[in-house]
Amino acid sequence: MCAPRRKAFTLIELLVVIAILSVVIGLILPAVQKVRAAAARTQCVNNLKQIAQAARAYHDQNGAFPPGLNVSPNSVDPNPIYNFPAPYRGPYVGCLAYLLPYIDQDPVYKQIPRELFRLNTTAGAWAYSSGPFDFENTDLPTSLVNGTGKGYPEVANTVINTYLCPADNMGSNSDPKLHVIDGVGFNRLAPSGYSWSYDWVYNVPNYGRELGRSNYLGVAGGFGIVDPADSSHAALKPFKGIYYANSRTRSHDISDGAAYTLAFGEYLGGLHKDGTREVELSWMGSGCFVTRWGLAPVWGLTGNDYSRWMFQSNHGGIVNFAFADGHVSGINRTMDYWVYIAASGIADGKPVSADDF
Repeated sequence: MCAPRRKAFTLIELLVVIAILSVVIGLILPAVQKVRAAAARTQCVNNLKQIAQAARAYHDQNGAFPPGLNVSPNSVDPNPIYNFPAPYRGPYVGCLAYLLPYIDQDPVYKQIPRELFRLNTTAGAWAYSSGPFDFENTDLPTSLVNGTGKGYPEVANTVINTYLCPADNMGSNSDPKLHVIDGVGFNRLAPSGYSWSYDWVYNVPNYGRELGRSNYLGVAGGFGIVDPADSSHAALKPFKGIYYANSRTRSHDISDGAAYTLAFGEYLGGLHKDGTREVELSWMGSGCFVTRWGLAPVWGLTGNDYSRWMFQSNHGGIVNFAFADGHVSGINRTMDYWVYIAASGIADGKPVSADDF
């Protein structure tokens, strides 16, 4: 008699198949992740190229690069107790907003009130000047109130993909106490103390959660414009960058060479190694940042973490930067600190070569 045909796998055969599949997946997954990481970095490089080219197009049309951040001494805020004192009240519109028409985002640009772009404007901070205000919302805990106005231009909520690095996950953090920067950055002076400052709102629905985010900032140099009386940052005074508060830098001001001068860099807002983040950044307030704190992870209890005061990326050991001539290159986090500072200045006279990057 013939034995009946077997129609199923034995347990041993199933275990062998599962083991083989596990090995195959284990071999493929790292390769897939590597491809995704490479694709994300390529897209980030393309974003920075578009931003750098947009800045050059802006320069060609306006005779200078856009201001790093519009900070008007004439700005008047309806709720001054919730904002910096004069001359730091606003409007806090950053250079990326000025570049919108040059990255095919003219419809977004046209919805932003013109007075927010004018230097020496009387317009108040764009995120604080139009009610209803958060302190009028009885459903909002007082711990999350800082004077934010719900009536800010809703176009600031638009997602601009060119301003987002695909290797980041900004906007996914649900912590309402997370700061969302609406304007960075400027040098605060005496008597409030010489420091690098930014303005922020909370990550609260209707008062900041919806803001379109950004991963890129203009480079302000070592410490922006160092006040003559600021002895604590005197060593950084020669290293003024392209973008700083109310800057109007022209191409011929970059005497150190456009190919060796940093123009825009990546920013993650202090994304720590444990996955937590200190701040996020809105494109409306993406602005400019200084190189004072370097690139190396030297923060935290064990001295190997990151801070909100650093350019930072999710691309392994490098951070992508666009240079003034429009090309983009990754800079190693181990780059010499003072070479990095020199590369961020436009006319410091310190020699920097391609071998330094």
